[in-house]
Amino acid sequence: MDSSHVDRRPRRMAGFAEVFVEFLPTEKGGRSTPICLSTNELTPYRPHFRVRGGDGEYLGVEFVDGPDDPVLPGGRTYATVRFAYEPEVCYDALVVGAHFDVLEGPRVVATGRVTRR
Repeated sequence: MDSSHVDRRPRRMAGFAEVFVEFLPTEKGGRSTPICLSTNELTPYRPHFRVRGGDGEYLGVEFVDGPDDPVLPGGRTYATVRFAYEPEVCYDALVVGAHFDVLEGPRVVATGRVTRR
C-alpha cells in the first residue's frame, strides 16, 4: 500500500466516566433480574444514558468496571463507563455532577450521576 494514502492523524480514544447508579426496584419499572457490571463479563452491559435537562439524546455507554457481585434491582453502586460511540457522538453533556437516566430501549431502569471524568 502506498504510504501517502495512510491516514496518520492521531485517533482520539473513547472517553470514560465514573458514575454512581441507582437501579429502580422492579415494582417501580426497574429490571427484574440482577445486572453484572464487572469486567469479568464476556458481554458487557451496554445501556444508554439520557442527561436530565439535556436535549434528550441517547448516549450509548459500556460498563467497563463495577462491583464483582451482580447489582440487584433497587441496588446502587459506583462504576466506570466507556463512551461507546465517541468521537462520532458528543458526550460533553456528561460533566461531573450531571444527572442522567439509564435506559434499556425506551424504559428507564436506573438513574445516576457523573462523579468523575
